Amino acid sequence: MLRSLLFVLTIFSQIIFRDDFFVVSLTSKTCSAKNQDCNMAEVDGAHPKLFMLDGIKVGHVQEVKLMEGKIHQMITRSLRPLLFEIPDFLSKEECEHIIKLAGKKGLHESTTLPDPDDDIAYSDEEKVEHCKNLLSNDRGSDGKISTLEFAAFIKQDFAMSISDADVETMLQKVNFDKDRDGLISEKECLEGNHVAFDQYMRYLEDNHPRERTRLSKQTWLSVTGSTDVVLRDLQQRVKLLTKLPKYFIENSEDLQVVQYGVHGHYHAHYDSTNEWNGQASRCCLGNYSDHCSLCRFMTVLYYLNDVTDGGETAFPVAEEEHINQTEIEKEDRTNLSIHC
Repeated sequence: MLRSLLFVLTIFSQIIFRDDFFVVSLTSKTCSAKNQDCNMAEVDGAHPKLFMLDGIKVGHVQEVKLMEGKIHQMITRSLRPLLFEIPDFLSKEECEHIIKLAGKKGLHESTTLPDPDDDIAYSDEEKVEHCKNLLSNDRGSDGKISTLEFAAFIKQDFAMSISDADVETMLQKVNFDKDRDGLISEKECLEGNHVAFDQYMRYLEDNHPRERTRLSKQTWLSVTGSTDVVLRDLQQRVKLLTKLPKYFIENSEDLQVVQYGVHGHYHAHYDSTNEWNGQASRCCLGNYSDHCSLCRFMTVLYYLNDVTDGGETAFPVAEEEHINQTEIEKEDRTNLSIHC
């Protein structure tokens, strides 16, 4: 899929920007000039209008003009979620240029675990907070954490998909399940070895990298305000493609460049937060932090190179009418090391 583009359009029940709700429209104006911001009109005098592309049906091909002298084909790959592919969206030279920029910026592997130097005894307050976080995954509301709920906790807080055998071994090593009944009570958690827990998680990350939810290197490139011709032209193409107001495009997140090596992966996940609690900062406004709320209206993926095996993007529940989140987790369908 060299030089192709894949983008996913997902509408959540509450997509919040500034302090207003978006209004989604299936009709748009045609921009007559590159600098014209033709879809910035407001609805009801308050709510910004977003344009939503129409997929028609799976396999439908639309022609779009995004640059002078070339017509691109936009192919509908899915309606749930709304998913399009545009072959040859980027030239070979543009792909190589972006890869070079990312290399100069420096690619870094992210980690979700504490530094080994932080292996000091937990205070009582820290244990209480740690156990409170663990017990918040008690979906059965029985006051105890099952092995399935424990695995969900590890996946959520440490970005790792661990096997049943790993769960059993971990509970024994960290002494979180003293009575060996396969359940963790608050008392057992508080009396467990929390430093050993951190050490075992680091062991899994170092020795079983394929169990991580994400295994890759990445960096971010600033596009808005950049003097780089390729990045500026790329932003213009996205604006013409999405028909979104210029303001929204220019205030989107920076361009994330990700490198996946051998066995590299990113398990299936939601690419946006489906609601905002009113307190967390919003990543889309440039307020990046570990706990910012991802307010993404759509995701645009550029494929910069090709490989002999792998390299695909999977959508495990695409076109499914009803999605049972509990069943998905029970079957571990988001684990692409198993299902892809």
